[in-house]
Amino acid sequence: MVDKGWSKKVPDVSKKPDESGKKGRLRWLRRSIVLLLLVGGFAAVTYWWSERLALVDAQIRMALTEMGLVDFDFALVDVGLRNARVESFFVGDPVRPTLQVEDIRVDYTLSGLLEQRVRSIEIGAVALSLSADESGLDLGPLLPLLGGGGGGGFQTGPMSVASFTAALDLPQGAVNVDGAGVIEQAGTGYRITPTGGCVDVGLSKLRLGGIVLDPFSTQVCTTSVDGDVYWPPTSGIAFRTEAVPLVVRSDLGGTLLDAQFKALQANAVFDQRIGLQLGTKGAEFSLAAQSLSIGNVDFEIAFDDLLSLTGQWRLTAGRLSDLSEASRFAPLEIVGDGGVTADSTSFDLLVSDAATFSLLASVDGTHSTVNGRGSSQVVAGPLIYSPAGLQPQALLPTLKGLLTNVEGSMSGTANINWRPGVVRGTADVRLDDLGFSTEAARIDGVRGDLTFSDLFPPRTTEGQRLDVGTVEAGMVLTDGAVTFSLNGSGGVVVENAAWPFAGGTITLSSGVIEPGASEQSFELAVDEVDLSAFINLLALDGASGTGVISGRIPITIRDGDPIIAGGVLTASEPGQLSYKGGGTDAVGGGQGALVFQALEDFQYTGLTLSLEGNAQDRLTLKLNLEGANPGLYDGYPFAININTEASFAELLRSATLGANAIDLIRGKGVTGQ
Repeated sequence: MVDKGWSKKVPDVSKKPDESGKKGRLRWLRRSIVLLLLVGGFAAVTYWWSERLALVDAQIRMALTEMGLVDFDFALVDVGLRNARVESFFVGDPVRPTLQVEDIRVDYTLSGLLEQRVRSIEIGAVALSLSADESGLDLGPLLPLLGGGGGGGFQTGPMSVASFTAALDLPQGAVNVDGAGVIEQAGTGYRITPTGGCVDVGLSKLRLGGIVLDPFSTQVCTTSVDGDVYWPPTSGIAFRTEAVPLVVRSDLGGTLLDAQFKALQANAVFDQRIGLQLGTKGAEFSLAAQSLSIGNVDFEIAFDDLLSLTGQWRLTAGRLSDLSEASRFAPLEIVGDGGVTADSTSFDLLVSDAATFSLLASVDGTHSTVNGRGSSQVVAGPLIYSPAGLQPQALLPTLKGLLTNVEGSMSGTANINWRPGVVRGTADVRLDDLGFSTEAARIDGVRGDLTFSDLFPPRTTEGQRLDVGTVEAGMVLTDGAVTFSLNGSGGVVVENAAWPFAGGTITLSSGVIEPGASEQSFELAVDEVDLSAFINLLALDGASGTGVISGRIPITIRDGDPIIAGGVLTASEPGQLSYKGGGTDAVGGGQGALVFQALEDFQYTGLTLSLEGNAQDRLTLKLNLEGANPGLYDGYPFAININTEASFAELLRSATLGANAIDLIRGKGVTGQ
């Protein structure tokens, strides 16, 4: 039994420890590997974290290089799980970078980075320096950024810029822009929203052709619908400015133009060329060298190529005024258009009187901005004058004192040239039935052509001739002709003025009419006047006569009154004088009756008419006769003096001889009788 019990099989325990150890070793091996992986991963993460700046720096440099940037550098100072900070970044020459950015802070998430998204970017300061020439805008080392897809594949959130400065160097000078705002991706470019919609713009001294613009600054505000600006521009950029002072000088430093713009509206287009449209209302321009100003200006100018300064302009309102002490012309309203280049401008203007709004002239010309010289042609008229309307002395103050109450029409062409401080002009003028009043006379029906050798002040050559319909200066003269000149001092130099008169002529043989002079003198010559026609002109009732009289009548214009002193007319040969007027009845008997009997058929051998006094007030006439009446006292010789006093106009209207005008001297022998 024992043998049978002890004969039962017992498991072989000698093999179990080997298998168990093997499994344990496998477990420990797996644990060791995991531990090693964890340690390795931790070590890797620790290494990456400790070297994160260098690693991210290298990645950024690689990305920028792949974008095409060559000359750049930056200082990465911090990289965290949610943000990073770049102390500075520049592109271009380190001494004068094309782009320099300071204090860049980038916010992101780890998942966003995997998706190439950045939440936001805050920038402390951006400085941009660009240049442009006739070929267009030169971006230099920034050019690859235009093809970067709006951020090199990364989607960026809004980028806020606390301070932005841009400098644009042009061949003519520099333009600086300062501001702040927010930049956001928009398609393949950026949308820029300036803080408050405005930036500050300053211009250094700009040289445009032959002129120089003084430095100035202003605020420029966008006027687009959403107040944003897009770069690269998808269309024009619309903006406005605040008040702009602008001083334009010549190469020599003299001021050519001083302008004050209340505001400017502008549209800029950036294409192969930079186009710019500017508009302003209520601007003020001063041309000191020409002593001119243009006020209340509504003006538009469009540059097809801003860099070459080629464009067109349009003036829709403006008032031209003379600033000189002796005003050369009254204020004028002007509108028109023209072209502009870097060194000149052309113009085609319409000019109207500011007081009556009458269209006066068209003006075509050019002005050089290089030397301040220019020229223009003025085509005027026909100008219709009336006492209640347009008056030439109102347009040209230099004519004041010469003319008043002008009627009729005139037309003309003038050529005007100028340079700094000097204006010269010539003109050809035609007068048609012009009438006007002077201090001494009323003149009507003036016709003829005049040539002005200068306009500022008016001056002509000698020998200017005008036909004159009528002159009324106490007496009426008709169908005359005047030869004269203007002396440049406002005076009219009368060379010759002749009118038919009673079968002879009256001639203003010499004299200078000086406007404003308290006294001036000239002389009338009476030649070969027929006594019969003269008596008919005087309308002396019952008078007739024969013979020819001539003489000289000195006239002094004193305070506007024509004063005759020592005027004498004499008969050049014997003749006959007869008077059978109403004065005979008033005389009664005595010597007066005898005189009138003698005058019924007086054969004179001497006749002298003397004139003294004011031709427009009281004029004294003395008629001295020597001769006889053949039917009275067998032709006894008489010397008769007749005195009368009246205005010349009264004498012409009605003249009779009364007893109080007669002084009879009897018994005086007459030579040759």
